[in-house]
Amino acid sequence: MKKNKMDMKTLKYYARMAAECYAKDPVHMYATKSEKWRKKYDYHFMLARLMTSNREDIIYTDEENRGLCVWRDAHNPYTIFDFWLCPNWPFLAFYAKSTIKLLKAYGHLDAKVFEKNTLIISPVFVAPEHQGKGIATKLIQKGIDDLVPQGYKLGLETQNPDNVGFYEKLGFRTKKYVYFKGEKIHNYYMVYDPETKS
Repeated sequence: MKKNKMDMKTLKYYARMAAECYAKDPVHMYATKSEKWRKKYDYHFMLARLMTSNREDIIYTDEENRGLCVWRDAHNPYTIFDFWLCPNWPFLAFYAKSTIKLLKAYGHLDAKVFEKNTLIISPVFVAPEHQGKGIATKLIQKGIDDLVPQGYKLGLETQNPDNVGFYEKLGFRTKKYVYFKGEKIHNYYMVYDPETKS
């Protein structure tokens, strides 16, 4: 597992991977109805997010570059200034409608649910052709093994009900659930609790 900072070529590689992975994500489907445009938009959006994470967060990748997991301070949200620091921000402006809808949906999320000193997964993804091989599990488990002994609390938010069972097997439990009627999006706030690990 790697924790190194990434160069621009590598960031773009993972942004392309993320765009494929998030094409079926409920929040991203809400923000951009067309799958074709969603993948194009998500590439630019994820590049901006990963550039911010590259400066601020803890990033794990597997040795074969098939997946990535970011651990981010729950109380350090992304802001519009983070996007302005990314050289591709004009593309996010070009897709203004998607950007506004995406930020609106994410704006509902309440970091106060998580205690101070909590790192959350934001995001984790594996190349579609390598999913189902345990790569995401290993990336997340590596973070747990490294970060819990350092005194961090861990958490995550998922908007996909199908993912809840996967995270429960890794030791996360749902602390709070909210349904956002306007966007028709479920949100599960989950915290790491090794006693619940199945």
